[in-house]
Amino acid sequence: MYTISEVSKRFNISQRTLRYYHEIGLLLPNVDPMTNYRYYNNAHLIDLQIILNFKKMGMSLDQIKIMLENIHSENTNKHLENAIDLEISVIEEEMDKLMNRKNNLLRLKNGIEINPKMMSLDIHRLLEYITHNDIDKDNTFSSDDFSLEEIEILKNLPNLDNPVDIHSDMKELLQMIRRGMEKSNDLLEQQIYAKYIQVVPPLFNGDRHLEKKYFDILEESLLKEPKVIPFNQTFFNYMNQILLKFDDWRS
Repeated sequence: MYTISEVSKRFNISQRTLRYYHEIGLLLPNVDPMTNYRYYNNAHLIDLQIILNFKKMGMSLDQIKIMLENIHSENTNKHLENAIDLEISVIEEEMDKLMNRKNNLLRLKNGIEINPKMMSLDIHRLLEYITHNDIDKDNTFSSDDFSLEEIEILKNLPNLDNPVDIHSDMKELLQMIRRGMEKSNDLLEQQIYAKYIQVVPPLFNGDRHLEKKYFDILEESLLKEPKVIPFNQTFFNYMNQILLKFDDWRS
């Protein structure tokens, strides 16, 4: 048998903590009714080691208590396996929440990088858009607008709401367009056009008519569902101005 002082020193844990574990029913030592002293046997020490290991894994005391109860049950392996499966499902749910939170923060960061001069109202609108539009939603393209071959090409377009899909060249193009929307000049417009030709046509396999049709339909959709990342009517007006200026085939 071991006293609370001996257990405290052996496991480098305070006596106050051991008493708390006793109070909440997590670790129940033998108690001398005459002296009210707590005594721990080898089984208690094993349980305490299990508790400390579960704590290192980040589990709460309530979760550890459930685990210990299952370890001490008659059908130990089955009950413990079920408890572990339940805990894994909780962890996976928390991981999904954290990943969603991370992605939304990255979307906000990307939006700010694309438009560094955002005012508080712009950031509010951006947050509203982010929180009401799922990053993983599939893009659907109507067969009334596109052929099956065109739809296959469009399925591979990057999702500009997804930070992973916005590569450095795309981000640079969007930043240049934002600068031009604020204060344009001939040199910047030439640079935007050159970057656009580098980045955008390859996304449509060089099919310029598909490219134009896609953006025309996207622009029309603004009337039904306004976008903040990165498209709005001002964005389209400015880009159309540049493309009409430098692309003879669009005239």
